[in-house]
This record gives sequence, C-alpha cells and structure tokens, in this order.
Amino acid sequence: MVHDMIEIEKMGKPAVPIVSGRFEDDAIASSNAFGMPSLQFVLVPRIYRNLPIPECISQTELAIDSLVQTLTADAGARDTNGTDTAGVERFEGEDRYDAVARMNDDFIMRDWGDAFPLYPATQEAVDELITGTNLPADHLVCDMPPGFGLATVEKIAINAAMAGAKPEHMPVIIAAVKALSEVGPHGGKSLLMSTSPHAPMLVVNGPIAKELGINPRSGLGPGRDNMVNITIGRAFSLCLRNLGYWYPNKMDMDTIGTTRKFVHCVAENEEMSPWDPFHVDQGFKRDESAISVFVTDGELDVQDQGNTTAEGLLKNLAYGSTFGTRGLGERHTAERLIFMPPDVARPVGSEGFSKTAAKEFIHYHANGSLGKMIQYMPLEGEARVAANWKWLEGLTEEQRLNTTVPVLENAQRWYILVIGADRAKTLVMPSGPSPATVGIDQYMV
Repeated sequence: MVHDMIEIEKMGKPAVPIVSGRFEDDAIASSNAFGMPSLQFVLVPRIYRNLPIPECISQTELAIDSLVQTLTADAGARDTNGTDTAGVERFEGEDRYDAVARMNDDFIMRDWGDAFPLYPATQEAVDELITGTNLPADHLVCDMPPGFGLATVEKIAINAAMAGAKPEHMPVIIAAVKALSEVGPHGGKSLLMSTSPHAPMLVVNGPIAKELGINPRSGLGPGRDNMVNITIGRAFSLCLRNLGYWYPNKMDMDTIGTTRKFVHCVAENEEMSPWDPFHVDQGFKRDESAISVFVTDGELDVQDQGNTTAEGLLKNLAYGSTFGTRGLGERHTAERLIFMPPDVARPVGSEGFSKTAAKEFIHYHANGSLGKMIQYMPLEGEARVAANWKWLEGLTEEQRLNTTVPVLENAQRWYILVIGADRAKTLVMPSGPSPATVGIDQYMV
C-alpha cells in the first residue's frame, strides 16, 4: 500500500504577547473566548502606555529569559477557567430565605451577579418568562459581545429571572441583547473591553414603553417610578456579564469604573417631543416598538440658566459639548448622545428647527481648541497620529491652542433624543460607535 504524503509549510513567525500584570485574567479570558486556549504569554509588572522609556526598557530586559523560554517551549492547552455555567444548581437552607441567601453568597463569589440580591432562577420562573416571547427556549438570538457567549432565549430568561423581570419584559430584553450584537464592528467589543468607562445605554421607543411603564422623564435614577427601567437594564447587564463574559478584570478592564455599568434603560419622551421619535429616524414606523443601544463614555449636565430662544438654547448646548479628547487618526469617529429635555426641545422645535437642523446648528457652533483636545496624545513618536495631522508638529503650543476645530467629524455624529422632565438641563454623553436599533414587536407573543 502506498501512502501519499504532503508537507505543509507553517506560515508566520513564532510570537508571544507581553501582558501587564493586571491584565493576566483578561488575557486568559480573551484567549479562551476568541479560540486560542493554548496562547502563552509573559507577564511584566507595569502598563507600557504611560511608562517612561527607561522603565519600558528595564522591565522588558528582565522579561527576556521568560520570552525565550516561552518561545521555545511546547505549547499546551490551558485550563478554560470554568466559563461553562450550564447545569442546575441546588441550594438548601433552614427555610427558603436562607436557601436564597446561600445562593446569593455562592453566585457573588463566582461574580455572576451585580452585588445586589438576585432572585432564584428556578425552572418555574424561567419557563414563565419564556411564555412572554414567541421564540422557543433553544432559539439562538445572537453571540453576545464582548466574549461572544451563545445568547439563547433560555439563557436570557435565566439572567432576566435573577433580575426579577416579568414575562412582558422579555421581548424588550431579547431585542436589547440582539441590538448590542449589531453595534459597530463586533458589537463594540473593543470598547466594552477597554480601560475607559464605556457602557451600554438602552432607549425604548414606541407603544410598548407606555404599556410597560418605562419612565421617559427622570428615568435614569432609582425609585418606584423607575422600577421597570431598572429591571430591564439589570436583566440586560446580567446577560452582558454571564453570556458576554463581561466580568471586571477579565473582559472588562476599566481603570476606575462608572455607575453606567449598572446599565440604564429609559424611554424617549415622545409625547413632549416636537420631532419624530428616534426609532423613526432609524427606519421604524411610529406605531412600532424598538430599542436602541448606545455605547457611552462619560456624561455631562449642560445647564441653561435663562435662554428662551432656540439659538440661545442651542448655542449654550453646543458650547457645553466641547469637552473630551480627540484622536488624530485618519478619521475622527467620536459621537455625542444628547438627552434633550422638553424645555429645550420644544422651544427649538417651535421656532422651526427640525431635528436635523438642530444637529447642524450644534455641530457648527461646537468648536474647541485642538491644542487642548489633543493633549492626551503626544504628537512626537506616536504611531497612532495619521499623516494628515503631522503638520501640527511644526506649530508652537500657543498656535495649537488657538487652532479651533469641530468637536465631531460631522453633524450626523450628533444624536438627539427627547428625554427628561421639565427644566432646561441637557445630558450630553460621548458615545460611539453608531447605535443599533432592533424592533421589539417581532419577539412579542
């Protein structure tokens, strides 16, 4: 018997990542999630980005022996770190309350919760939630970022049960999970895994918001009026943790953190808006229900203490929106999410400003000092500075400070939603990539 033999040449060169100490768990979780369970790496103590050059050199020199050893050793599969959470958990106690308390203690030690008490996701509770949607339990909604776990209806229901959701909430929660997967490249994966405080923001439009009692006024805070807002946001955030593996110090490497990671859900105040609601801007009909997911990165309260004209209100808003930093890549793709209260939107609309015209007016007046906005990224020797910005190197610091540019690339990168109660105080949030909007009606019974 003759055997044909084929020689396959291995492509590429051997490489080993250098990982800063705080990112060890992140490297393990990411390599498991992205199909590289045998990835080997070498640890160094400090993050390179803001480290003086001599310290960069010294910590790298100390790691050379480990790099050589890792490059020349046989790679073996590494433990997957127990990310599979399938199965049934059983907890017993002196009474039901004690059993639930034991469950909570166990789940929080595994980092499955948000540090608030969880409801038991019993089979009965999960089955009841699934009755709130027309989808079967095993239907795969999407691969949920950033870790791309399989978000089936049953798994979404398990997390929704722990948040205390009701069956009628399920279509909104499912649509929110689906929408996140459609945000930008790969569901905003790189931003969710960033060391900056990026977090999703959920906005509901259409009849279902009123039917469920989602608060469109002061809907981002605690309390009775926001019970549905909080429950839906919490169910989504538990899915994000346990299906998207968005665990702190694993796939969420935020430096400081933000309360927006207790994900907020709010409805647009369509009744008090002079314009079409946001989901109509996104291609839906007014009588359809939809949810939009924005990825936010900070927030600012832009107060107005007396303007009554459209131009006065919009100029104040534009001038107040010039905060933040600016990248120097080929394109500037940052965005701004504006939650504009009725006391700003209605005077602006009554003077003939369409939503598009209001965005163009804000964009025209929202200019800032380029020198201040780029201070966070030194020009000299920075590979991320594109060629079309190299002319800045020839300017003095004073000339850079006196050079003004638009905060955003174009007027389409401003998003206006009418949200809030009375008083001219607008919430402005850096955001991006562009939001995704998914219809809710398709998931309803």
